[in-house]
Amino acid sequence: METFTANEAKQHLGRVIDSALQHPVGITKHGRLTVVMTSEKEYQEFLEYKKVKEAVNEGFAQLDKGEVSTRSMDDLALAAIARVKAKQQ
Repeated sequence: METFTANEAKQHLGRVIDSALQHPVGITKHGRLTVVMTSEKEYQEFLEYKKVKEAVNEGFAQLDKGEVSTRSMDDLALAAIARVKAKQQ
């Protein structure tokens, strides 16, 4: 990952932004990585990943509590496809 010191980032913000649009860019302060700058698209992908991860963890928590679904894998797959199609509309 390309990195800039906080001072360099301040002095060359345009260059840092251009780089962050291509790939994540690290910003260091006192020699330690403190911030990562990335494109809006990559940030949105991260938020979506985070939502999926939370849903998976919630599912495992339900399993741990014995809350098991009686729906078949086919039913679950069809429900997932329907949700994706609904979001696309």
